[in-house]
Amino acid sequence: MKRSLNAIWRFSARIARLGFGLFVALLVFWGLFYLGFRLLLHAAHESLQSHPNPATDYAEAVSRFQKMQENEGPELNPVCRSILLTHGQQTEKAVLFFHGYTNCPQQFRELGQIFYEMGYNVLIPRLPRHGMADRKVENLSPLKAEELRDCADASVDIMCGLGREVYVAGLSAGGTLAAWIAQNRGEVARTILIAPALGLTRREGTRLQEGMALLLPLLPDIRTDWFNVDPHAPDHTYPGFSSRALGQLLRLSVAIFAGALDRPPRVQDVGLLTSKTDDAVSDYIAWQLIGLWRAKGVFKFTAVDFPKGMKIGHDMIDPAQKFQQTQIVYPVLVRLLNAR
Repeated sequence: MKRSLNAIWRFSARIARLGFGLFVALLVFWGLFYLGFRLLLHAAHESLQSHPNPATDYAEAVSRFQKMQENEGPELNPVCRSILLTHGQQTEKAVLFFHGYTNCPQQFRELGQIFYEMGYNVLIPRLPRHGMADRKVENLSPLKAEELRDCADASVDIMCGLGREVYVAGLSAGGTLAAWIAQNRGEVARTILIAPALGLTRREGTRLQEGMALLLPLLPDIRTDWFNVDPHAPDHTYPGFSSRALGQLLRLSVAIFAGALDRPPRVQDVGLLTSKTDDAVSDYIAWQLIGLWRAKGVFKFTAVDFPKGMKIGHDMIDPAQKFQQTQIVYPVLVRLLNAR
């Protein structure tokens, strides 16, 4: 009996040592994984810093825009070329509009015309990899966050020669660029984030956002036009999206959050426009960013959230979208951007 008890005790001790060893191994593995994860995110943040080079006057701004258009190539849909609406000289106010993921400058053409008629100079640049005439989603797959950063930087540089006061607004992916500008470019007077694509699910937190930013660019690309083409997509948009490109967009979002943890946004007048009907992006994570900015002492913040009953969709800008209600949205944006 005693011999049996000793054998059981020795077996239990071996099991306990094995379990403890496995526990320690898991802790070490998790620690190394977490350290590597943080180092990769830090590297992503460092690679997405701003490199400002503002135009010194109106002539230089126009020259830089012309070079931007020259680089767009003949393979573009003609309506998707970058747009500049100018009064022939620097104006008191100028506005920069960034279109959304899978769309092109045509999305903001009508709203840009409204601001032009109000006396603004207006720039609507084409986001990298967007607006191709063939409308293939695979065009988006090579997109890099660094390209989006360069587009944002170059656009603000041009704006510095177009207006004495520079305003920025962007929808969806364009809202992410607008947020990056708010965090990094002090030349801008006011920034409005329109349903910004800082996260992709309604209740997504920053940990999931970071994980998706790290993993999506590494995993095989999923292009939704393989299995589901949007029958209502306007002719100037892509009828689906690329998962790798979304991962790159989230890399830019993570860099914005990393910057917001360290210092206040460079732009001290910020607005957020969202809709309760929008299920494409996370308003929760947008408010997390706003919370960081407010904690750092942002001077002015304004928010408008369209209630669910108004049925304002994610793309609340493009007149070509089905069930569009620009007659409601445009006046709100005019008030937000043109506020004294």
